[in-house]
This record gives sequence, C-alpha cells and structure tokens, in this order.
Amino acid sequence: MTALDQVRAVALLLPETVEQPTADGADFLVAGEVFARVAADAATVLRLREPAGELAITLDADVDWPLVEDRIARSWELTAPRRLLEAGGR
Repeated sequence: MTALDQVRAVALLLPETVEQPTADGADFLVAGEVFARVAADAATVLRLREPAGELAITLDADVDWPLVEDRIARSWELTAPRRLLEAGGR
C-alpha cells in the first residue's frame, strides 16, 4: 500500500470527503475546500490545515501513522462546515 493509499483510506472515512486527483498526487476536500493534499515529487509529502497555518509531513518509512491519521482528522475538522461538526463529525 502506498502512502497515498493510506491517506486515502483515512480521509475518505470522514463525512462528505471527496478526492480530486492532481498531476502528482491527490487533494481531499470537504464542502469544496482542501483539507489534505498529497504530492509525490522526490518524497511523498502530506500537507494539512492547522490552526496556525499549514503542516507538511513527509510520508517516509518511519512515519507515525496513528499521528498522521489524527492530523488528517483534525484538518478535516478545521475545514468542514459547522453543519457537519454539529451533526457529530467524525
């Protein structure tokens, strides 16, 4: 399973998430807004929304997947519309 496949498996479990392929990876959106972006250039990098801006995580062999999964969910929560959060979110 590739890093993109692992991110996809987590992201698509979140309500109303849509995957949009890009030239070098994929964007994951909720309500038309990107909350996670995977780009595979020299290294596979995951970009997420954080309260203070953006977080970039290199998805290498030593990545802490439980932490990455939590960060993906948090990014979704920061991006999702209020109606999804009020309905119970994730």
